Order: sequence, then C-alpha cells, then structure tokens
Amino acid sequence: MRGITVLVCLVLSVAAPALAEHHEGDGSMFTATLAGNYEFVSGRLVQLAEAMPEEVYTWRPADGVRSTSETLMHVAGANLGLPMMLGVAPPDGMEMSEDMMAKMQEREKNVTAKAEVIADLKKSIAYGKSAIGDFPAAHLGDEVEFFGMKMSKGDVLLVLLSHSHEHLGQLIAYGRSNGVVPPWSQPKPEEGH
Repeated sequence: MRGITVLVCLVLSVAAPALAEHHEGDGSMFTATLAGNYEFVSGRLVQLAEAMPEEVYTWRPADGVRSTSETLMHVAGANLGLPMMLGVAPPDGMEMSEDMMAKMQEREKNVTAKAEVIADLKKSIAYGKSAIGDFPAAHLGDEVEFFGMKMSKGDVLLVLLSHSHEHLGQLIAYGRSNGVVPPWSQPKPEEGH
C-alpha cells in the first residue's frame, strides 16, 4: 500500500501544474468531468460486486492481501474518508471523530456478507458523487495536507477517482481468478435469437 501511495503522490506532483490549470476559472468542467468518470467506474465496481458469488467475498490471492470484501470495503472507506478530509460534511448518521478511520478499518476487516458490502459500497458511492458534484469550484485550488504531502483539494478529488479505478482493476483480476467474467465483458446475445 505504501508503494501505491508513493506512486500516486509522485504522479500527482508531476501532473499538478497541468491540473492546476483545470482548477482556474469556475472549475465546473473539471468537476463535471470528474463526476462523470467517478460515476462510470463506480457503476462498474457495483456491477462486478453484484456478479461475484458470496463465496468469492472471502477469497484472497495470498496471505496478507486484501480479500474481495476487504477491497470493496476499502473502496467504500475511501469514498467516505477522502471527501471528509477536504471538509465535506459527513453523510447523515456519521460523525467526524478521531476514531472514525479506525472504525472504517475495522468494518473493512469484519464486514464480509455480500449484501452488506454492496449496501455500504452503494452508500459510499452516492456520498462521493454528491461530494464531487457539490464541491465548491472556488476551493479546488485550496491546499491541504494529504498523507504528509501538500496538494490541492482538486488533486485529492482526482485521487478519489484513481483509487476507484485502481481497485476496479484489482477486483477484475480477483473475479477472473474465480471464474467471474465482468458483466460488461460478457458476450451479448445475438439479436433475434
């Protein structure tokens, strides 16, 4: 995980000057594009989660690697945690607290039932989508501390998107390792048959 965090931070530090141009002006094109991409990847995550049988949820490729359910719950935690790091109000029924991250990590390890995982994932996606869509464009360029680095709030929103893409790829590999073909890769029935 540390290597991935370093890689994401390195890519963003190189790309930050170009991304800053998107944050100038009203920022509406930036957030609209980001929201559309987030909705796309999130939809794929849900489709894949729904296609995987319950028994695959506890499968992991090796010891010390997240299981399917842990990976989906990790995505759900990031969908909640990253916007809150930017000052977005938490979802109804959730309070910002110092032990909130610990509670999310605990849920990541303990929630393995397919229906509960998918419910958490869908709620987190709705929150993330709202957080991106409602994010004030005037604050996209505001600087925040992000895992020891300074970056803009707009760049953190990009991390939210790239994080979902990263774990979608991981979950595609998990699914295929267990004989699950992603729904969007399934052959379409021929018309008229």
